[in-house]
Amino acid sequence: MKYIFLVVSLILGMFMRTYQFRERSSYTHDNDLAGWVIKDIVIDKHPRLIGQLTSSPGIFIGSLFYYLQIPFYWLANMDPIGGVFLVVGIGLLGVLSMWYVGGFIPSLIYASSFLIANTEREVVPTTPVFLWSIWFYWTFVQIWKGNKKWLYIMAILISLIWHFNLALILGIPLLIIAVFKNIKIYKPRDILLPIVLCLILNLPLVIFEFRHGFTQTKSLFATLTTVGSKSVKFNQTITYTLRNANRIFIDDAIKINPWVIPTIILAGILLFSSWRWLILGWMGLYLIFFSLHPLPLSEYYLNGISIIWILGAGWSLKKLSKSAVAIILVVFLFHNLQRLFLYQTNHAGYVERKALVSFIKEDAAKNNYPCVAISYITSPGNNFGYRYWFWYFKLKTMRPDTLAPVYTIVFPHSYVDRMDKTVGSLGLIFPDYSRYTIAGISKSCDRPDQNLTESMFGFTK
Repeated sequence: MKYIFLVVSLILGMFMRTYQFRERSSYTHDNDLAGWVIKDIVIDKHPRLIGQLTSSPGIFIGSLFYYLQIPFYWLANMDPIGGVFLVVGIGLLGVLSMWYVGGFIPSLIYASSFLIANTEREVVPTTPVFLWSIWFYWTFVQIWKGNKKWLYIMAILISLIWHFNLALILGIPLLIIAVFKNIKIYKPRDILLPIVLCLILNLPLVIFEFRHGFTQTKSLFATLTTVGSKSVKFNQTITYTLRNANRIFIDDAIKINPWVIPTIILAGILLFSSWRWLILGWMGLYLIFFSLHPLPLSEYYLNGISIIWILGAGWSLKKLSKSAVAIILVVFLFHNLQRLFLYQTNHAGYVERKALVSFIKEDAAKNNYPCVAISYITSPGNNFGYRYWFWYFKLKTMRPDTLAPVYTIVFPHSYVDRMDKTVGSLGLIFPDYSRYTIAGISKSCDRPDQNLTESMFGFTK
């Protein structure tokens, strides 16, 4: 019977993560940057030690997530939609892992929570954070019990932090405490071999640091020294933590006191979990660090503790009668399916951007333009997210201040009085065809493709 429950969770998890996967696939600067990194590896034959620049100055994300996407890009003929299948796999592995670690109830919640599923649809390096956190919890449990083999899993988890989210390092002190709790049972090789494994797996980071004068290490120490240097934002951190916890279970449209669900779950953890102090310590490290660090806070920084709410809900529900549990889970499932079906995108994602650039390519070819210029009338940041598509469609682009025909991308529509074409929420203003001459266009296009030569924010060779 338990395997039937697992299959149900996996089916729900698959559906929540693949429903209208093309139409709902976002495409922002991070996705554009990922495609550029993968192009750099596959097409330009440049093995990479790092990925994109993070929000912490001087610190880059590791390159593993980009390498993991390469087979899926190949299968999709270098179309970024291939990356969706990687994150669907990661999500299903998370469902399976939660079933293994916490049983059917947490697995079902993880599989069908709209917030979890929608977050795991994003093809970004932080997508595996939920999966990492599940195995962090279980690794702690095993090491605390004295299971030596799990020291190797600990080494693997530590080596993955740089590749996924540096905030995950906040949980490492707890693993170290678990190691020291049983230090007397370990032989030197029990400790030494996992350390060697961790160093081997971190070779890309070590090599990069040696080659570049330990720039990331210095930047990391620099950012750590800023902890507590500005006003404490404890209230904001609590607000974001409560918001994350509630969104796992209910939609923002349901107006209840944000403390209700987290308080019930924390009470369940304190009453029913033998790992209550681990949970409180884990959460406390996040709350203290992000309250003291001056880095502008975002909900995704706190994703590393999201599984606390799911595990806690599972422990609490197990104490209820089967009929009560069944009713609660059916209501939860119905509500989150409703959230899935009613969700509206901004209609400026993968489908729209691909179609818009494809149209520009076709229009340029129809008018015999060997290159074009692109200008933007957009809200801040929305002028990013097109460069990979220009490369994908082999659209040679120049600056708007050249004599190349200028196509203007608009988002949102309200920024202009008229547009010549719309694709979802994106608009396009055509060039003034009559003002361009063959000689002027030829002169502008007789130079390297500036889409390939200009720097890209967050990208470095």
